[in-house]
Amino acid sequence: MPGLFTLSLKKALIAPFIVVFLCSVGTILWLQKQRYDDLALDVSEKQLSSLTTNVVQSLDIYLDKPMTAVKALAHAIEYHKLYTPNDAAKLEDYLRSSFATLNIQSPQIDLMGFGGEQGEFLAMRAAERSAEKVKFSLMVKDSGTNGDLLIYADDHRGSDILGNIAAYDPRQRPWYLPIRRQHQAAWSEVYTNADAAQEVTISALAPVFQSDARQRSLVGVAAVDVQIDTFRQFLAGLNVTHQAKVYVMDAEQALIAQSDSTTILDDLGQRRLLTNSKDPMVQRISQAIESLASKQSVLLTHQDEQTQYIMVSHYQTNTQINWYVVVVISAADLMGDIPVVSQQTLWVSLLLGLSGMGLGIFVLNRLTVPLSETAKAAKQIANGSWDYPLPKRNQITEISQLLQSFSAMRSHLQASFHALREQLVRDNLTKLYSRQGFIETCDSLKVQQNGCGAMLLIGINQFRDINDSLGHHSGDVLLTIVAERLKAWVLTESGVLGRVGGDEFAIYLPNLSSQEKLCYQHRLKQIFAAPFVVAGEPLSLNISIGVAHDCDNADMCLRNAGIALSHAKTDNNRISVYTPVMAEQSKNKTRMLTYLRHALDHDLFEVYFQPLVDIRTGAPFGAEALLRLRDQDGKFISPLSFIPLAESSGLIKAIGQHMAADAMQTVNRAIEQGTLPPQFQLHINVSVIELSDHEYIGQLQRLLEQTRFPAAQLTVEITESQLADNDPVILANMTKIKALGVSIAIDDFGTGYSSLAYLHKLPFDSIKIDKAFVDRLTRDNADDSVVAAISKLSRSFGFSLVAEGVETQVQAELIRMLGCHHAQGFLFSPPLPLEQWPSLHWQQEPNLEPTT
Repeated sequence: MPGLFTLSLKKALIAPFIVVFLCSVGTILWLQKQRYDDLALDVSEKQLSSLTTNVVQSLDIYLDKPMTAVKALAHAIEYHKLYTPNDAAKLEDYLRSSFATLNIQSPQIDLMGFGGEQGEFLAMRAAERSAEKVKFSLMVKDSGTNGDLLIYADDHRGSDILGNIAAYDPRQRPWYLPIRRQHQAAWSEVYTNADAAQEVTISALAPVFQSDARQRSLVGVAAVDVQIDTFRQFLAGLNVTHQAKVYVMDAEQALIAQSDSTTILDDLGQRRLLTNSKDPMVQRISQAIESLASKQSVLLTHQDEQTQYIMVSHYQTNTQINWYVVVVISAADLMGDIPVVSQQTLWVSLLLGLSGMGLGIFVLNRLTVPLSETAKAAKQIANGSWDYPLPKRNQITEISQLLQSFSAMRSHLQASFHALREQLVRDNLTKLYSRQGFIETCDSLKVQQNGCGAMLLIGINQFRDINDSLGHHSGDVLLTIVAERLKAWVLTESGVLGRVGGDEFAIYLPNLSSQEKLCYQHRLKQIFAAPFVVAGEPLSLNISIGVAHDCDNADMCLRNAGIALSHAKTDNNRISVYTPVMAEQSKNKTRMLTYLRHALDHDLFEVYFQPLVDIRTGAPFGAEALLRLRDQDGKFISPLSFIPLAESSGLIKAIGQHMAADAMQTVNRAIEQGTLPPQFQLHINVSVIELSDHEYIGQLQRLLEQTRFPAAQLTVEITESQLADNDPVILANMTKIKALGVSIAIDDFGTGYSSLAYLHKLPFDSIKIDKAFVDRLTRDNADDSVVAAISKLSRSFGFSLVAEGVETQVQAELIRMLGCHHAQGFLFSPPLPLEQWPSLHWQQEPNLEPTT
């Protein structure tokens, strides 16, 4: 009503919630910011300092024992005069007793040894470690080993020799040279052992002197090897206990040890550098080391998905150790009492939320009643009811406008939905029922009459050709004429007619006897017998009919009729009645197609090879590559089961490429390894789908280049029946194949319908006589057989002959007598993987002249 106070819906709904939201969020952020930063930084600094001190002290202990041990060893050799040039026997006893005790006390020590200035070398190494004992291995080079370094299985020379290294000179080793230049105890550089384990090792080194009347001279270097991996185990314990990551690295930022279980070595066996890492946190560690300078430690944060606290400490000793220790802890592991603060913040937020909710309820109570009634009306519309009463005019301007607009929109929607419904259930072109309308009408009719009836699905054969030749407009005109002719008959039979696909019409006839169902099928044939006139041109149409009976619902019945129609299109009568066997066949076809795609994606196809032999010598000169596929139980699937399906689905192109590539690579490897002769011939089968593809020649050429397979040693086999259509693309591709230098063989010859005149035009090199003709050969009919006729033909045309399916010696003798050049069959070998071929006599250049 005029003069009444009105309020904007936007202000009424949003203003109080914005105030509450801003206050709540501002308070939460302020509390968290104040408490979290101070507390987390304080806890992290204390925790990092404690862990860093722990790691440094552990490093001191870890490195002190090996350094003390090597100095004691050097002193003992000098004091007890254990060194005798080229004779390590005296030192061997001392080293054996000392190392056994030392290794048990300090398990990180892996080796204890001595290298002399005369080239001698003696070392004791821990070979195996168990809970009961440690097994040691002796390594020695002196006059008793003839100058070779011998590695023994046990700690004495009487044990088995595990290895022998000739010309080993310890004086040239990296651990020897530094002490030779600077006569003082020191640590070697960290290095990776050159053995298979690639253990990261550091050696404690000390010079060994010998005094005489005139001077004190260097006689060798004592060494104690330490496996850094044992220190990694200590660091891993920190990772588990404190959730801290620890890294130890040298001055060049190459990793020495880390708490992670991953290796510190890269693919080349070198220690990984922090400077090469792409990890943002590792990059921050690298920057921290570079900015360390003279400071003892540095604390910084790395902000990514969560805060990381990092402390870097410089670790340096007077024995040439110059390392860095880095400790990293995430903020999530340093929460301290922050959960308490979070709980307090939660309560504050809850109180604020309750206050905002009370205010919101108060306001929304004045607004939601008309909105909820409008929502109920919308729900009724969604359920198909358009008559739900709307609220009266509201005092709020926006709600009042909403109610008026909604009422007008409901009226428009009602009209639009009726129009859409009509489009859904009616085909726009023929005005017949659409698929949806047909199913709904049939289900309604089945319920009313309590009967099943028959579903007939009609498909127009080669309708695409009609569209291509006459144009799509004429094709649409033809469909309307077909619809009118069918409608006139269906209406007289009290049936239902619909267009359920592009060129498919469905008819439902209720309550039919078996005899009537058969009559209606023939009646449909008669309806289409008369030509259809389109644009003044008469057209004769051929149809296929799929029939389904007694289904529970129309959708199921239509599906079954579709399955029957698929069978009808391959049947001579073009009529097929659905049986459960058809559905199972359809499912099996779908499963097989799915498995073919899976096999192609996961490389499950196998290539077997059956030898091609010279019929006179029996020597194999080549092989035919044959595709094999196993099911999920490991049993072979017949090619007759999956090859036609691969061709109809278009997968044959990818499968053919896979088989050809695999066969060429396998034969190439065998030729390179010397298991096949250099001129070995490979035959591959090509489907008509591949051969009729304009891109096939380019694919074949790329395959020859990629596999480096000689074109002159490749033969493409084409089944004779594929040539019967006289496809110009196939003939052109055959000519291009010959231009590549690849030979062509006509497979299964005699089973097709090629005329001699047509055969004379084909660019082929050989013919493979089908097994059916070889099976019929006997000594009595040999001269009058098809094989004899084809052999005479080969002499006229000048091509070579291959007899397929030779299984007996009699067959081999007869085809040789008739002039066949080559043979293939189980008499010589079944198809096998190349590595399982029987041992046959090879003749690299078989005589190809026919035997007369």
